Amino acid sequence: MKCLTFALGLALSVGLAFGQAPDNTKTNKRDRDPSAQQSTPQNATASKGDLDTLKNIRKAITSEKDLSTYAHNVKITVKDGVATLRGPVRTAAERDRIGDLAKQNGATSVVNDLEIAPDKK
Repeated sequence: MKCLTFALGLALSVGLAFGQAPDNTKTNKRDRDPSAQQSTPQNATASKGDLDTLKNIRKAITSEKDLSTYAHNVKITVKDGVATLRGPVRTAAERDRIGDLAKQNGATSVVNDLEIAPDKK
């Protein structure tokens, strides 16, 4: 049993060393950096207006059947009416469409930090 555990641990370590798992260390660090003053769920307001705006934006995005699963799962925070969008999407057109949906559904302004995901290999 110890040999199997060791072999699995070694296989995982080798896989990580050869880039088979994503390295999102920089993204995670950016999201934890309080000096960046970025909108995160931890510092977003819980006002009824912001929550309603968030709900309306999320509903509008998920209602768009032409958007990818990536687009349907973007991170959205709303603080004082400002919507911040984060995460990967498939295309620049999706990125722009989600920004437009946020504006059309109650955001006073939009910080569009959506990133284009690399093509699947």
